[in-house]
Amino acid sequence: MCRHATPVGVVLAGGASSRMGRDKALLGLSGSSLVERAAAKLAAVCYEVLLADGGRETLAGHRSVADHPARGPAAGILGAAAAAPGASLLVLACDLPLVPVPLLELLAAAPPDVAWMVPRHAGRVEPLCALYRPPALAALAARVSRGDLAPHRLADGVELAVRYLDGPELAGLGDPHTLFLNVNRPDDLRRAEAHLARQR
Repeated sequence: MCRHATPVGVVLAGGASSRMGRDKALLGLSGSSLVERAAAKLAAVCYEVLLADGGRETLAGHRSVADHPARGPAAGILGAAAAAPGASLLVLACDLPLVPVPLLELLAAAPPDVAWMVPRHAGRVEPLCALYRPPALAALAARVSRGDLAPHRLADGVELAVRYLDGPELAGLGDPHTLFLNVNRPDDLRRAEAHLARQR
């Protein structure tokens, strides 16, 4: 795999996990932790995988990076950008355990003139499973500097080359509501486990 043609993978694993009641990154799902699952999927596409876990070193074998001073997911994304200057980042939150590798491959293969490639379904984008090239990271940093910490608004009011992964292209990978199941609560974890059991 050509290092220059592929992005750096970033596992977002720094959330507070307040609704789960314990560290989501370390929760087990079908024999591996959520952070392990995300890192393995990114490693299938990226030449390097970073852990945006606030420097907690949640998974051996991968570099753990400190957060940007911002809060929320933007802190992890921009912290990884500082650790890999000039790189494109393929971001995956560890609490999206049903995102398949083929979806990540489509994001990583975005045309070179696309700054931000992000899945979109039901009128919403999924910025925690997206490709951020340097112009998109600069736009995110500028937005954060103005106090807007929401990556889903990244393209609002700015000139940014965006491509959405949506419609039949996204639906061909599965039901988007399942693909982007967000594990926030114990019931969500049980739903994810049941889905993987059905696949087996």
